[in-house]
Amino acid sequence: MFGDYIRKLRTDKGITQTEVAERAGMQIRYLSRIENNHDNPPSEEILLRLAAALDEDPHQMVVKAGKVPSDFKELIAEDDEVFRYLKHKVEDRNKSEG
Repeated sequence: MFGDYIRKLRTDKGITQTEVAERAGMQIRYLSRIENNHDNPPSEEILLRLAAALDEDPHQMVVKAGKVPSDFKELIAEDDEVFRYLKHKVEDRNKSEG
């Protein structure tokens, strides 16, 4: 679950919840609820702040939260080549699974 991912990142880096919350500009109580999987993953804005606080790739953070980064969405919508590439990858994966 997403909260487990956040907790592991934080503990692997030896950072306290207080430090992460301060760096991300969020309430420690909210961070605790996320880490304990009592809340759904937060908005992309908060995810980006968490990524910065934990020195994690921001796109990876958003994807781990089960979301598509907004700049990825824009690129997919605006670039037919990117769209076709991703569609092809999904179709290939579906064929290999089915």
